[in-house]
Amino acid sequence: MLNTLFIVGVGRSGTSLLQSMFASNSYIHFLPESGLIRRYVVTGKMEDIYRTAGMEGLLEALRVDEAVNRLALDETVTSTCFSFEGEFSSSRFLVRLFERWSGDDKLWLGDKDPRLLEFLKILPFLFSGASVINIIRDPRDVLVSKKKAAWSRRGHVWKHIFANRVQLKLGVVSGPKVLGPHYHEVIYEELIADPERVLRELCANIGLPFDSAMLDFGDAAKKLVSKEEVSWKKETFGPLLSDNKEKWREGLSAREIVLTELCCRQAFRIGGYQFDSGSKSLSLRDRLWVLAGAAAIMLMDWPYRLYRNYSVKRACKRLR
Repeated sequence: MLNTLFIVGVGRSGTSLLQSMFASNSYIHFLPESGLIRRYVVTGKMEDIYRTAGMEGLLEALRVDEAVNRLALDETVTSTCFSFEGEFSSSRFLVRLFERWSGDDKLWLGDKDPRLLEFLKILPFLFSGASVINIIRDPRDVLVSKKKAAWSRRGHVWKHIFANRVQLKLGVVSGPKVLGPHYHEVIYEELIADPERVLRELCANIGLPFDSAMLDFGDAAKKLVSKEEVSWKKETFGPLLSDNKEKWREGLSAREIVLTELCCRQAFRIGGYQFDSGSKSLSLRDRLWVLAGAAAIMLMDWPYRLYRNYSVKRACKRLR
């Protein structure tokens, strides 16, 4: 039986670093990030393509998808898919792919998709006994990192803080509920401060043998990071930056710190982070900016989570 491990977390929380560490473990084969489950299975896109174009059309659609193409749909995989018997279902098709990708010498297969944090309820319908690690980082440092990364730096600060708030809420509520003991959380700052202890504990919790190679993850990272991602993921090549924290003290304005601490209190409780907003003196203009931002973020919180839970519920019903 194939064991599966999924790494999730709010974007820029250290998912790529954790992925590289586990990819260095000789007992597990880790796939490059593709968003395959979230983009093709949750949405029903895989079944739609199959209905209109058949298996050949589906495989071709996956091949031309730049992210999925990194998974190497070679002849061995495609021939296995063409021999697919019975009524088509995206869940069976996906399990078949994962089994082929794992190879004959691996007992574990890993996949990383930060935003899968919003869709954890679907995993038990795809992989029985799947393990999930949700990595949590100081939301102020997450914001600093998002302001720098090429894919996110054009986004508004309010949008980034909103994403942190709702994604974490969705994950920490649904994770323990639907995955039980197979759901695990790790604090980014603890990981970089004492990687061996944290990795040993994670491996023990999920039942994966610890491999000391996990502490030397640079080569694995280079295989997982695409050329387009290097500019914001180069730190995963090593060496480990044990002091890569509290960048927000220099990278955020006072109003950004206040708004983050106001809207992401759940992350502070879980990670044990200390609030700093009490020491900030804001101008009237900045106070209005914080109030407007907080109102917009909290106003959209419940409707977004309601919509997301509804869409996931529909996807689970379709996969039954």
